Amino acid sequence: MNPTLTHTDADLSDLILGPLELGWLRPTGRVPDVLRAWGHGALGEAPAGPAWDVVRLPTGVAYETVRRLRTARAPLGPVLATPLGVDFLVTPGSADGWNAPDSARLPDRTLVPLPHPDYCESRHLGNRSWVVRPTGTELTDGPALRDAYALARATAQEAAR
Repeated sequence: MNPTLTHTDADLSDLILGPLELGWLRPTGRVPDVLRAWGHGALGEAPAGPAWDVVRLPTGVAYETVRRLRTARAPLGPVLATPLGVDFLVTPGSADGWNAPDSARLPDRTLVPLPHPDYCESRHLGNRSWVVRPTGTELTDGPALRDAYALARATAQEAAR
């Protein structure tokens, strides 16, 4: 007879993947499901809205936006490169009314496919990788993102002239 093992979320993350910081993911209520997917080498899914909002920027200016946020020492949370653009996980409600050119705030409850945090830079899973790896609970501030994005767009437009 095989005993059934039960584990807390933290135990499961240690067993499957080694120690992970999951503070950014816990408020989604999807930690066990995401860990299970990651443990099988797949993308996990968590909805936008409960824990963080998602703002998608065009790839061409997203990296400059990240650079500007870092230079300004603004809060910078996880940033995910996707086939459709670059997704910034922002503080819930801080991007309400988002209205910046060529970008969008994803609707609440949109399922966001998430690779394991070790998929960074040139390492991709399902055409996704982290530009800024998720750690802790820090998220990007919507107004700071809007300002950095506006400056990055202006710089790109100047360079194109």
